[in-house]
Amino acid sequence: DQMFKRLGSSEGISSLMDQFFNIGTTDVRIKEFLLKDKERIKAGMTVYIVEMLGGPKAYKGKELAEIHKTLGVNDYHFDAFLADFGRALLGAGHQDVLIDEVMVSLEPVRADVLGRSRDVTDAAVMKDGKPLIERYGGDMNLETVVESM
Repeated sequence: DQMFKRLGSSEGISSLMDQFFNIGTTDVRIKEFLLKDKERIKAGMTVYIVEMLGGPKAYKGKELAEIHKTLGVNDYHFDAFLADFGRALLGAGHQDVLIDEVMVSLEPVRADVLGRSRDVTDAAVMKDGKPLIERYGGDMNLETVVESM
C-alpha cells in the first residue's frame, strides 16, 4: 500500500509509534491508559497500526472493543489519541497530505475502540450532530492548532 510505504514501511511506523508514545505518555488526557503496561500496549498498537495502514497482516490480538471495554475510554480520549498521533506524524516530518490520509484512516477505529457499530453514517464522522472538523472548531482553528505544534 502506498500510504504504508510513504510512512517508511514497518520501520517508519515503529519509529512513529515511539514518537507517539513519547507524546502520549505525557498527555494527562490519555497517559493513564498507555502507562499501564507500556511496552505490551506499544507492541500491540504498532502491529495493529502497521496492518491497518497497509502493512503485513500480522495482528493476532483481541478485538479492540474487548480490549477497551473496561477502561472507560470515550470520545474525549480518542480525540486526544488522534491529536497526539497527528503531532507525532508532524514531528516525524510527514507532509500534510499524508497526515490527513492517516488521520482519516484512523478515525473509523473510533467505533471499534468505543464498542460501537460501524455503519454508513460513520463515514461522515458525526458525533453530537457535528463532523470531526466542526468538533475541532472549523478549518481555521484546526490549521492554527497544527501550525502551533
